[in-house]
Amino acid sequence: MSKKAVPKTCVVSDVLRKLDQLDSQIEEVVKKLGYLKKTFKAIQEDPLEEICPDEIEANRATQDIIQEICLESLLDIEPKGDA
Repeated sequence: MSKKAVPKTCVVSDVLRKLDQLDSQIEEVVKKLGYLKKTFKAIQEDPLEEICPDEIEANRATQDIIQEICLESLLDIEPKGDA
């Protein structure tokens, strides 16, 4: 039962390569965490206003009424000229 001897340079180079990969992954996580911190701080400083569903319905109703008024006023205009 003989075991093949693995050269230490091969093992060390694999470990170093994996450490480099971990280092780059850690840098990426740090960047993403920094972005999340900035985003949450911005939200905390200027929170978004909560909009009531009734307000949304009222805005839609107002828009529909304005649209109807505009269409009716366009239909009431008498054509001018030969067109």
